[in-house]
Amino acid sequence: MKARFISLAGVLIALAAASVHADTISLTDGRVIQGHLERHGNKYLIYPDHGAAFAVPVKDLAGIELGGPSTPATAAKNAFGSLQYDIGRATNLDAIIKSISAFITQYPHSTLRAKARAELMTYKQYRALKFVRFANKWMAPDQVKIRKAQAAGSAQAALADYHAGKFSAARTAAAAALKINPDSSRAMIILGALDYRAGNLPGAERYFTAVLSRHPKSVIADNDLAITAYHQRQQPRALVYYRKALNLDSGNRLLLDNIFIALNHYSGNHVALLYRNLSNIFTQADIKMQAVMAKQGLYRLGATWVPQAIHEQMSVKIAAYEKQKNALQAQYDSAQLYLRGVQQQIQQLVAQINSLNTSIGYLQVQENYSYLQTGYADLNYQALISSYMAQLADAQAQRTKLQSREVSTITAMQQMRLQAKLLQKSAPARAFLVHQRMMLPGDLTHVPPPAPLMVAGPHLHLKG
Repeated sequence: MKARFISLAGVLIALAAASVHADTISLTDGRVIQGHLERHGNKYLIYPDHGAAFAVPVKDLAGIELGGPSTPATAAKNAFGSLQYDIGRATNLDAIIKSISAFITQYPHSTLRAKARAELMTYKQYRALKFVRFANKWMAPDQVKIRKAQAAGSAQAALADYHAGKFSAARTAAAAALKINPDSSRAMIILGALDYRAGNLPGAERYFTAVLSRHPKSVIADNDLAITAYHQRQQPRALVYYRKALNLDSGNRLLLDNIFIALNHYSGNHVALLYRNLSNIFTQADIKMQAVMAKQGLYRLGATWVPQAIHEQMSVKIAAYEKQKNALQAQYDSAQLYLRGVQQQIQQLVAQINSLNTSIGYLQVQENYSYLQTGYADLNYQALISSYMAQLADAQAQRTKLQSREVSTITAMQQMRLQAKLLQKSAPARAFLVHQRMMLPGDLTHVPPPAPLMVAGPHLHLKG
């Protein structure tokens, strides 16, 4: 039976009727593979006739020809195409030579055999010269050293430009480094930091993630990914990166300062396990860091570190500020409680007034009806109406007084909120820094000095 080409939509149905012969599997990246495949969720597991099994996403399957290629020439062409794909990504010359040799043996009459033999000779020469793959090219080790040195020089120039505030020059130098050495983590970190500064958070994340894919234990990449995620409104994910970085390097002061800010500004659930775990680990690490910094005469004040004299001075001011703030909050809470009581009384009086008005209206109707029937005024109705009218006047007077109290209390609360804003402006520096600080190459061994003390008092917002 002649082989049939099956569309991607019909793969599963066609597989059920497939013969025992190998199939020709076509992928969207150009590879054509002889073997079999199985569906596992959103992936296909491919079992080549030669080589190890591997998985691809369902979307990467272009089609499948059941029962294998129609001619030996087609089979050789497909196998050679897959061989070229593998060679283009391989880094082991022995494996490449073995794969080419296997192709030549399996397809001795193919028109591609001469090309395969030429490639085999080339890669054997590479092996004899001890070539290595670098920047997607094969070259001598000495050339690799030169290229890496060039890339390192460009990355160092980029770092110097970054620190000097020459961000355009830094990007040019870092891009040049990455072009010379696509695996330059230093260049990727700098480019990621530049994208972060420019507000391109997805671009920054791609660079930092690329670093982690090459160096899973990169504290710098974890720290910078945490900051990027934090400003993408993904605070829980930021805490995950921070915890990973803290587990790798609990003695880095800059990392601890960043985590301090993240924990203090965290808007999520503070009781959740994710937050509590990071908070506990941070506290233990920060206690040790405080002992280290104390030997240098520096003490934690919020997210930064200050000399003892400033720390003591600010501690006194902070204590006074907290006392004033708490007193104002207590006054506001008391006023708010009083206001609720007044408003409840007003509501009750409004209900009473409505009820009295209804009753008075009903009695007046009854009185008029009685007068029409008898020609005389009913004194009982008049007495009840007079009583209700007196009660109504008293209730209305009470409501007016309470409404006046309501207005004065609301005005007083508005004044308290104004006091809170003024108090916030005069608040002592608490060093709750607005921005967490990106880590750059070299920051692990030469940690930047603490951030300067910022006059940015805590947000005083009267609750309610």
